Amino acid sequence: MNPTGFERIAHGLYRRNGFIFARVRENGKRTWRGTGTNDLTAARKILKKWGEEQVLQRHGIETGEAALKRNRLTVAKVLDAYKAAGCPTVKLRPKAPSTVKSELSLLNPLRAFFGERVATTLKLADCDLYRHWRNAGSYTIIRTRKDGEKIKIKTQGGDRGVDLELTTLSNALRLAVRRGELKLNPLAGRTAYTVAANVRHCREVAPTPEGLAEIIGWLQQRGEMAVADLVALLAYSGLRIGEALPLTWEAVNLGEGLVQVNREKHGCNPWVAITPELETLLRRMQGRGASGLLFPRPHAPSTPRARRPVNLRIKAACKALGLGHVTPHGLRSYFVTQARQSGLTDAEIAMLIGDKTGPAIIASTYGDLRQDHLLAAARRVRHTIAPSNEAVSGIPAGIPACPQDSPRTHTTPQVAEVA
Repeated sequence: MNPTGFERIAHGLYRRNGFIFARVRENGKRTWRGTGTNDLTAARKILKKWGEEQVLQRHGIETGEAALKRNRLTVAKVLDAYKAAGCPTVKLRPKAPSTVKSELSLLNPLRAFFGERVATTLKLADCDLYRHWRNAGSYTIIRTRKDGEKIKIKTQGGDRGVDLELTTLSNALRLAVRRGELKLNPLAGRTAYTVAANVRHCREVAPTPEGLAEIIGWLQQRGEMAVADLVALLAYSGLRIGEALPLTWEAVNLGEGLVQVNREKHGCNPWVAITPELETLLRRMQGRGASGLLFPRPHAPSTPRARRPVNLRIKAACKALGLGHVTPHGLRSYFVTQARQSGLTDAEIAMLIGDKTGPAIIASTYGDLRQDHLLAAARRVRHTIAPSNEAVSGIPAGIPACPQDSPRTHTTPQVAEVA
């Protein structure tokens, strides 16, 4: 009996407290592994099998136990592991909380369709079946009405939504591959269903200055001052609605003309400049504010207002006024358009709205110029050069007719006469 309490009974096998342990080497270090038995014959078989598996792994050969485990891995378990890991990026870095929240909401329809499927049996053709299933409204959600009644609602993802959901599934499968639970991602190389030309950008759901005034006026006439103020603040600041709703009055510094902001999507520039219109709005809001928040809930002053009711009220205003569809993110695009037409560069605008992507996204996604601005700019174009005096005399403008007409004057030295 050695000091550790292990009694050697065979080569590589020791007994302690009625159980047999194996003395093995893992990752270059010697350690103990329990066999779970006191039978020497069974312990020898376990040690032999363990040694064979170690040899297979060193040569990159999958063991039978690992293959059996892989063939039993369902999509539901893959999604659960992805959720437990916090929906990491390809480099296993954390994503923004808003992005994680969005991805978690995309897991529900995936779980409903693929849940019990074995991950290794997935094929690209299954993506087409999933697209048809989603666009047919086969996925239902349960909503609770105000009276407590629960109702089922059929939902349609659309090609854009289907692409986002299948991308999330592919992310989860890729994580399983990285962890060694799968040999490969069965959805790798999937082509998107969305056509870039059909994607609606935020600039397409932005109001005109006249339309913005009508929306704000319509909300104010119905006593919805908080929603009207939020619409105006989004248009005057370029904030995302998720950045504006949690704002507190402590973040507003009218003296310095700045509003401190917590940017979403790892954004840059944590402040908003207070323009004259925004200052007027903030002072008016400050006069009737009864909470530390700029936009508190009506019946819970310590909680920020929810997004969905705001979206519905803007939608109702546009429908009543006969305007095109406007969204809170379209108000961010409204700010960008106003800034461009005021002469700011795309790089300056990107910094003002806190988008670290830079000027490229301003030109491709947010950027827009209205027809009246383009017409005024076009009228400033001149296709000919105004004639000069030289051109009238038959000499092309800018070309001297003789040396003395050159802008530079050369002085000829005087030579004295010799008597």
